[in-house]
Amino acid sequence: MIEFTVYGALAKHLASTQYMFICPSPETAGRVVEKRTSDSSTKHARTAQDFFGWSLPSTRQTLQSIIPDDVFESLCKASIITSGDSDDEYLSTIRVSNFYLPSISRSDSTAPLYYIHSSFPASSDSVFFGPDTYLYTQFLKTAQHHLPQDLSSAIDVCCGSGAGAIHLARTYPRAKVLGLDLNPRALRLGGVNAHLAGAKVEYLESNLYAAVSHEDKSAGIDLIVSNPPYIASSPDGKDLPMYADGGAEFGLDISLKIVEEGVEILSDKGVIIVYTGVAIPVSHPGHDAFFEKLQAVKGVALAEYTILNPDMWSEEIGHGAYADVGRIQVVGAVLRRC
Repeated sequence: MIEFTVYGALAKHLASTQYMFICPSPETAGRVVEKRTSDSSTKHARTAQDFFGWSLPSTRQTLQSIIPDDVFESLCKASIITSGDSDDEYLSTIRVSNFYLPSISRSDSTAPLYYIHSSFPASSDSVFFGPDTYLYTQFLKTAQHHLPQDLSSAIDVCCGSGAGAIHLARTYPRAKVLGLDLNPRALRLGGVNAHLAGAKVEYLESNLYAAVSHEDKSAGIDLIVSNPPYIASSPDGKDLPMYADGGAEFGLDISLKIVEEGVEILSDKGVIIVYTGVAIPVSHPGHDAFFEKLQAVKGVALAEYTILNPDMWSEEIGHGAYADVGRIQVVGAVLRRC
């Protein structure tokens, strides 16, 4: 695909310049961008990170110092770079972030792996990447000892653009890996990101497991992983971006369905790994509703339940569905077939 060639050329050039961008939360990005754009002397991009990370507009002159002319032309032709509000202003429709958090234990000669996702600010069908994704892939690494050694099939459900699926395909190159999501835009970028990572992933538009073939369901899935939307649906009906809306039960509705329906297609040695957020009420600061409900699911047993961040998305607390919530803790749960 031409799109793969265009993104590949961009990633290769950025790697040659030692480009690095660790994607922050939307709240943090908003603060940085607001400060930069409030001053005419700082509102335009000066670096590759400004343009492909913070989503600041750039002049053509600055872009000539960031990317080669042929890369610029191909990105414009693919509508990845578009015209801005003025004649000499350009915008990137995507961001480029490091796929994994950098580690000092890695060799300096290792080429960075980049991840393509939506520009800031988010829209209803934005392709999300950020702190949750970094914590999710890190948990998949640490939970690896729970998995069968001869893993042959894996599904990343509510995969977005497939960070979990790509990580699994890189870790288990012989396994059949599926990425399932409702967002066609996310699935398209999933294909791009899998290509950049040299990973073999099959992406399917699907409401949870609906698109999984009868043959795969009958054979049983060895591993199901998910980092689903987990922000609670707003009581006033205000729409959330597709990547964030976790439904009822304080945003746990989708997470619980993933486990309950996933049990039905697990193999005898199957494992389910879910990364999600849990609203902790002010009145019951020690009550974890997700932990309680998982213990009642038949057919699987909890092998691990870890709090990965005790206070995530603090900007949600105190209003809307979270009016009586003290904090949102992010957890990683591992369940084994029993």
